[in-house]
Amino acid sequence: MVPVQLRAGGAFMGIALVLVLYAVLALLRGDAAFPVTPQVLSVIAAVAIVGAFATYNTKQEGSRTQVGALLAAVVLIGLGFIAPDTELMATTPFWLIGWALAAGLCAVVLRRSAAGHA
Repeated sequence: MVPVQLRAGGAFMGIALVLVLYAVLALLRGDAAFPVTPQVLSVIAAVAIVGAFATYNTKQEGSRTQVGALLAAVVLIGLGFIAPDTELMATTPFWLIGWALAAGLCAVVLRRSAAGHA
């Protein structure tokens, strides 16, 4: 069984990566503000689910739980595309990078704490 710290760390790592990706895209487009919409939130939630249930070891067999998590992530992304394009809030791309750094730090701390229990 995979320790919960590894699952949560994987989720935070996925969130950090998607936030950096969104920030880079906003900076390359020259946007001063990044709109947070239901689509953005559904993608972040889907990436967190995939990050939490990803296989960490090549010898680990897949499970129905992982398939269910992947299905839930796909459904979340689909719901994000049909959700209204309402701007819930706006932030600068630099805040996205800051939040990504915080999520990355959480991921490192959680995964290192799990290494002590292995």
